[in-house]
Amino acid sequence: MRATWLSSFITDTIYLTAGAWTSGFVGSSVQRAMARRTYATLAPRYDSDVLPLKGYFAPLEAALARLSIRPATVLDVSTGTGAVIGTVLERFPQCRGVAVDLSPAMLSRAAQHARSGAWTARFAAANAARLPFRAGVFDLVSVQNAFPVPRELVRVTRHGGWVVMAYSAGGPVLPWVVRRMTRQLRALGCDSVETHQVGGGRYFLARRAKDAA
Repeated sequence: MRATWLSSFITDTIYLTAGAWTSGFVGSSVQRAMARRTYATLAPRYDSDVLPLKGYFAPLEAALARLSIRPATVLDVSTGTGAVIGTVLERFPQCRGVAVDLSPAMLSRAAQHARSGAWTARFAAANAARLPFRAGVFDLVSVQNAFPVPRELVRVTRHGGWVVMAYSAGGPVLPWVVRRMTRQLRALGCDSVETHQVGGGRYFLARRAKDAA
């Protein structure tokens, strides 16, 4: 289990650093091909090897508890096997859920979990760097333990809605990464940005500013 945590910490740190730096690698053809190949192999054992990690959902749950709205629509980006969208829909059962991922293998697992968990969500293959949705359509947009693309996360969030980025093992990420990510979210039009370490993890919670019009 310690080896799994260390691997997750390294991976989460890379994800957050890439997102804070707005690397062109995220969403590139190389990154998409690597993701599909990696997660096709990981999908069958993701639930047994990764989800049991201590505190896996703690940053996400802490962020959701801070929401000042009950979202009616939610988008989960890079959903993997659907653990995050399932957690959100269990907390907000009246919410309409959409979840996207690059990996067909992961999406297949997520759809199975949705059926067994009796929660309703629509699943689709999509590139996190070019989400196939109009601007400002979701009350809540989430991403956990994956490359964040802040400009896209904020773009598809409605004015006054929220973006949650949660990382199970990314709590001790370098301070400059935290500062840069916070500045980036504010520059993208978020008027409230908070981040906290929760156990070994971390979340960023950002509210897109209400439309002045």
